[in-house]
Amino acid sequence: MATNPSDGDMTDGEKSSEHATTESTEASSEDNGSIQKKRKIDADSVVLNEEEEEEEEEKKDEDEDSCESDQVWGFDSFDDTDFDTEQSDDDVEFEWNRYLYHVYKSRGFKVDSEIVPKGSFNGCRPFDLDKKFLHNLSGREYMDNMAKLALAKYNQHNQTNVMFDHVVRAVVKRCSGIKSYITFMAKESPQGDLIEYQAKTEWKAWQRNAHAILCRPALQMKPIPARYLPNPLPTDS
Repeated sequence: MATNPSDGDMTDGEKSSEHATTESTEASSEDNGSIQKKRKIDADSVVLNEEEEEEEEEKKDEDEDSCESDQVWGFDSFDDTDFDTEQSDDDVEFEWNRYLYHVYKSRGFKVDSEIVPKGSFNGCRPFDLDKKFLHNLSGREYMDNMAKLALAKYNQHNQTNVMFDHVVRAVVKRCSGIKSYITFMAKESPQGDLIEYQAKTEWKAWQRNAHAILCRPALQMKPIPARYLPNPLPTDS
C-alpha cells in the first residue's frame, strides 16, 4: 500500500518545491480575492453611478413637470397688453391709475415705493435687497440667485456666455408664492461694459424650486403721461 512521505523522508529539493507550490497557491488565492474584491467595488460604483444618474433624471423631470403653463420659458405676460385711461380728479382713482401705468409701461420691472397704492394688496411692490428674506438668505442673496438662475437658462438657450455682475433692483408680486422682476447688470465679454439685463422668475408655494421665466437685455420703459410720474411736471395754468 502506498504511503505519503513524511517531512523526514523528503529531500531538501522536494521540500523547497512543495513550499514554492504552497506560496504560489496562496498568492494565486490572494490575487483572485483581490480581483474579485476589485470587481465588486467596480460593480458597486457602477450601481451607485446609475442610481445617482437616475436620481438626477428624476429630479430634472420633477422640476420640469412642476413648471406650470404661465412659467414657460420666454413667456412675458405683458406682451400685447397696455394700459391707458382717462384722466380722473378722484384721488383714489388717480393713485391706482398712476400705479398701473408704471406696472404696465415697465412690464413690472420699475415700480417705486412712492407710487404703490396705500393699503394691503397683492400687486407689484419694490423689494428691499438689504433685509433678511429667508432664514439663511438676505434679500440680495436671494435675488442674486434668481438672476443667475435665469441668466444660466438664457446662456443655454442662446449659446452665449453673459456674466452676472450685480442686482440693481427687484420688484416682487406675492400671490401663492413670489414672482420676481429683477434688473441686474452683466457683461457680455470679460472686458466688456456693464449692460442692464432683466430677469423674471417665480417660486410658487407648492413648488420645490423656483423657475426662470425670462431673461433679456433690458427693454426701454414706455412713456408715462407726465401727470402720473412720481414727481409730476408743473402744468400750464
